[in-house]
Amino acid sequence: MPAGTEPAAEVQGEALDAQDRTRPRGASSLVFQWSAREPDFRGSGIGVARVEPPYRARLDLFLDNGETVAIAALVDDELRIPESLPTGLVPPAPLMWAALGVFRPGTGAEMLQGSVADGTMQVRYRLRAGDQVGFRIRDDALRDAVLLDGDVVVQHVFVSKSAAGVAFPDEATYRNLPDYRELKLILESVEDVDSFPPDIWTPRG
Repeated sequence: MPAGTEPAAEVQGEALDAQDRTRPRGASSLVFQWSAREPDFRGSGIGVARVEPPYRARLDLFLDNGETVAIAALVDDELRIPESLPTGLVPPAPLMWAALGVFRPGTGAEMLQGSVADGTMQVRYRLRAGDQVGFRIRDDALRDAVLLDGDVVVQHVFVSKSAAGVAFPDEATYRNLPDYRELKLILESVEDVDSFPPDIWTPRG
């Protein structure tokens, strides 16, 4: 992330354009392979993500035997996880959006630093809760998102380039560095749908 660079009006405009380019355009159902590593857990299986405008998403992770490992819904910037399920594998809201290829710092986020050079934009924001997040966008696509403690990266999402004509990244990797956690998602298919039942955005576990 750029240090000591005041965000110019040009950078502010580029960031707003990037948010518009990457926002969800329609209701989509994604199927992917996932794998996870933690100090006391390793697993893999099939996952499903459902995404709907303006900013709604839901992530479900299942083991190969069908057992549910994680459920999380994201409505705007509110992360909703059932109390009965673990939360460690799920990134915070800006990074979860990033794993879907969506650049969304969040409502009320304040841009602290920013630069644009050689087709790459790097920006840093302060969130309402006081945390700081940074993003790197290259060739009109989100590539990295980080959660920072001062200038130290503590959580990181790396996003690969999307296939031609696909709005979502081929692969996303989330790492929580202090907790030694990693979650990798590899996209298998995307299906456009009309809409989703509204109750899926409030998961019960």
